[in-house]
Formats: sequence, C-alpha cells, structure tokens
Amino acid sequence: MHYDIAAKVLMEKCREQILRRLFGLSVAESSLLQELPQETVSVKRSDFAVMVTEESGARRLVLLEIQTRWDRQLPLRLLDYRSRYLLKYDVDAISCVLLLRPSGEALARYEDSEVSFAYRLIRLYEMDAREIVEENILCLMPFVPLMRHGETLLDQADSLLYQSALPREDKADMLTVMTIFSGLISDKLPRMLVARRRDIMIESAAYDVIKQEGLSEGLQQGLSDGLQQGLQQGLQQGKIQEAQEAILDNLEARFEIVPESIAKEVQGIEELGVLKALHRGSVKVASLDEFKALLKKAKA
Repeated sequence: MHYDIAAKVLMEKCREQILRRLFGLSVAESSLLQELPQETVSVKRSDFAVMVTEESGARRLVLLEIQTRWDRQLPLRLLDYRSRYLLKYDVDAISCVLLLRPSGEALARYEDSEVSFAYRLIRLYEMDAREIVEENILCLMPFVPLMRHGETLLDQADSLLYQSALPREDKADMLTVMTIFSGLISDKLPRMLVARRRDIMIESAAYDVIKQEGLSEGLQQGLSDGLQQGLQQGLQQGKIQEAQEAILDNLEARFEIVPESIAKEVQGIEELGVLKALHRGSVKVASLDEFKALLKKAKA
C-alpha cells in the first residue's frame, strides 16, 4: 500500500516529467482528474487519470497504472478504466502502464476472441539510471533504485536530491519516496536512507500522507526514530496490504461486484500464509459463496 502512496505523491508533484520522459508525451500542462465513483470495493490506489494539454493545444486523456508487480488481470482493469473515463470525457485517450519490478509475463497488448487492446508499457527496471543521474533529472531520482545500475548510483542520487535547490518540502518528499521504493529491492537500503536523512524525511508531505493513509506504526516509527525494527514492520505491513489487494482484484475481475462485507474480512486478515492461501482460492472458486466458505475456514 505504501508504494501506491509514494506513486500518488510523485504524480502530484512530477507527473508532467514522468509523462514526458518515460512515455514520450507532449505536455504543456496537466491536471489529475477526480476518481470516478467506484461500483466495486477495491483497495487499489495506483491508477491515475490525467487530462493533458499538449504543446499543440490539443487535449488528451492519459490513464496511467503504476504497478510494483505484473498482474495478468491488469490489462482488463486498464480497459475497464478506459471505458469508464471515455464515457465521461469525450477526448482521445492513451492507456499507459509503468511496471517497477521485473516480470517475464508483462505484455503491451491484451487479446481475446473479441477484443484487441494495445497500451504503452514501460519497464522501469530496463531503463538506465545513469541517464537520470547524469542529466540530474530530480523528479525521476526516486525511481533510480529500481533502474539498471540503480543500486550503484543510489548514494549519488540521494546526494543530488539532498544538495539540490528544490524547496525543502519537495526535497523531503523526493527523498522519502526514493526510500520507500528502495524497499522493493532490499531491506537494507531503506534503513540506510532513513538513518541518513531522517531529519528531513519527517518534514515530508509524503510522510504526512503515509500517516493519513494509516500505514503501519512500524514504518512511521522507522521514519521518525530510525529504528530498524520499526522499518521492518512497515515493510511487512506493505506485503500484507499487497496480498489483500491481490485477492480483492481477483474477485473483482471474476465476479465484478465484491460485497463490502467480504472486502472488510479480507482486509482484517494479517497473516501472510492465510492471505496466500486465499489468493490461490480466489482464482479457483466458482462463486462468491464458495469464497465466503474459504474465509470462514481460514478464520476458524
């Protein structure tokens, strides 16, 4: 869940640089659109709808998913978002996916017997961090740990951000987001960065969002006190929230509407082993009633 929060902060502050540099879009200005009313219960927070005005003056809708891992149901969700937004906004639309971690299954097209849907897929882990660091692209520095050569250049990226002329609030946000993303590749990197930049991270707007979104006390304590144990607890909570999200995504894709009672029960389970078993079951059950039976058995 905290990776989604980090993505949200970056999209609020750096979306135009992300759209220009990573997706090659012409952007004169942009604005994040409010989420459409949800017909289903979901814990997802990483989908963004952006209304872009190009340098030519044309308006275009960009739908962007920032994903920590590949999900085979992602193309269908993206197609669903695209359809909903096109019903509301009568403009050309571009669908984009930014994938943060390696996957051999990631594809830039979905096809079945009736539908062929192509979208832009950027594999961040294939990008070279040296280009970002050498060109000193501050808004993209938080992604450096996830890129090729990223671990080697992490100290340099950290120093460039810390010593930059960015406003202190923005600098704190970028450092905090980079710390959170570094947890995707190592447990040690976040601890190192927190210990080094704790003084400025606790002033970050990203840290405020983390507290407001209810991230575990463990990560909050790690950011405020630099305690290794607290950060480990925060990272563990992130894994639990991702597992909960995967289960609800499966049910949503298969049965369309997920009752709030089921969503709350899933979100109340914090044992990773139980969540993994429920995730496997969410793929196999023939109905929501069968899944309810699995939930009852899991809680017994």
